[in-house]
Amino acid sequence: MISEFLPDLYAEFTSENQGMSADVITKAFLATEEEFLALVKKQWQHKPQIASVGSCCLVGVIYSGELYIANAGDSRAVLGRLDEATKEIKAVQLSYEHNASLESVREELRSLHPNDPQIVVTKHTVWRVKGLIQVTI
Repeated sequence: MISEFLPDLYAEFTSENQGMSADVITKAFLATEEEFLALVKKQWQHKPQIASVGSCCLVGVIYSGELYIANAGDSRAVLGRLDEATKEIKAVQLSYEHNASLESVREELRSLHPNDPQIVVTKHTVWRVKGLIQVTI
C-alpha cells in the first residue's frame, strides 16, 4: 500500500529540512501522488478503471510539541478537548474538506488545467472531477 511509506518520507523530509513544516507535509503529499500516478500508468493497460478511483488523505503529525494537519478530500481532523468549565469533551474541527463541491477548489482545478473545459462538471447535481469522481460529503 502506498501510504505505508509515508512515515519514512516524513523522517527523510524532516531530516532534509531540519524539522517539520508545511513544506515537509507538501513534499510527502506530492510523493504519495507521484507513487499513485506511477501505479496508474503501470496498470493502465490492464485496469483502466484505476484512473477513475478517488481517495482522501488526512495526515496529523506531532513534532516538537506542534500539531500539523493536512488533508485532501472529504476527510476532517477533529480534536477532542476537555472543557474545564463544563467537564465535557468538545469537538474542535482542525481541518476542512478540500473537494470539488467548493468553488475555490473548482477554480483551482480550472487554473491548473486551463485547456480542459471538462475538468470539473456537474452530473445529476453532483460536482465531479473529469465527470467520473463523485464528491461525497
